[in-house]
Amino acid sequence: MKMIVILIALAISAGASAKTFPEGVTIDSSSCSFAPGKFSYRFLLNNEMIGQIMPGTCHYDHAEESAPDTRYFVDFYMENKTDTFATKNEAMLWMTRVLGEYYKPVTITEWQNLRVQPPKVVLRYPAGWDYRLEKFRGIFKSDVQSENKLVLIRTDYRGKSEVMMIIRTPNTAKLTLQQAMEMTAQMNRAIDLKSRGSSEVTIGGKTFKTSRNSFMIQMDQFHYWYADDQEIIYINYNLLKDEKIRFPEVMTNIIQSIKW
Repeated sequence: MKMIVILIALAISAGASAKTFPEGVTIDSSSCSFAPGKFSYRFLLNNEMIGQIMPGTCHYDHAEESAPDTRYFVDFYMENKTDTFATKNEAMLWMTRVLGEYYKPVTITEWQNLRVQPPKVVLRYPAGWDYRLEKFRGIFKSDVQSENKLVLIRTDYRGKSEVMMIIRTPNTAKLTLQQAMEMTAQMNRAIDLKSRGSSEVTIGGKTFKTSRNSFMIQMDQFHYWYADDQEIIYINYNLLKDEKIRFPEVMTNIIQSIKW
């Protein structure tokens, strides 16, 4: 009876620990070759290793020391964070906290306003991000005289990332909205307008067609099109891996802030 109670308690404890990790995050362990009874732990999401807890005694270079290293080394790769703890429980608590903070929707508390012309766009975007203006002479057969493309750029420990682009360009070829959408799909073969279809959304008082698709499994792509006799507007942003969890609300807020 005592053994049954112990097993039930362990099962409850394991279930409680599992719930502390964000959805989709799993953990596995492997025994340390040079430290019997000690284990290293790997944290994974979508089959990608995102972090690790490693006892110091797992390392071969500590095996012959007179005082083995009994610390626990933790690494969270998505933010390049590391730390060291005296016990496994402390290391687990640190990893649980870091995972919980990272894998949740990002809340932006400070925004900055942007007004550019050309292309004529007004919006707000998170403080710390940057932007770039350029000429786009691509798929819409537009006679471009000045900058017609705005790119929003986010910088983190991995470097610079182009988060969103807005193309507002003259409709020189008098393309229909459907033609503009089909030209974009020819450029980006992941866009499947036939199977995915499109819906309507209002951005800055203009009615856009919008569609969403998956690219290489890892990325979600979002598209918005507008066309009349005078101009074509195309908005695109992509969310890759953890960005799909962290940034949807941020991107929605940017889209909702746009004025023409």
